[in-house]
Amino acid sequence: MKFLKDVLKETQMMFYRFQIFIIDENGFKKTVGAAYLQEGQTIYTLRLWTFLNDRFFLIPSKEDPKRFKLMTREPNTSSKGKNKYFWNVVGSANADAAQRVVEMDFDLIDKKIYMSIFPEPVRTNEKSSSHVEVLAA
Repeated sequence: MKFLKDVLKETQMMFYRFQIFIIDENGFKKTVGAAYLQEGQTIYTLRLWTFLNDRFFLIPSKEDPKRFKLMTREPNTSSKGKNKYFWNVVGSANADAAQRVVEMDFDLIDKKIYMSIFPEPVRTNEKSSSHVEVLAA
């Protein structure tokens, strides 16, 4: 009989990291966070350095593949709850293929925030990778 940890070691899950940045007043790119996507999934997990304890999710629209919703989630603590999480919309985003970015508009942040559409491969199943903990939590 195999333990779950042994099975997980055998399967190689690939995670991709995407740069999240702003353009400063001089036109320079400044990294302000990172987004992570597990291979085969469609929901991006976003971490912004300003909000280290918060996680945001970039979820593609069903109607238009260029549009996204920015959301947060909180656990449903009700014993009668049907859903595991409450999802809250906190903004929207649009993919701009010509600029090679996703432009994000958070409801309470007045500055444009961008995500690169080109990933950097991050991980296989390594215990030292903190990115795995971000997505697994």
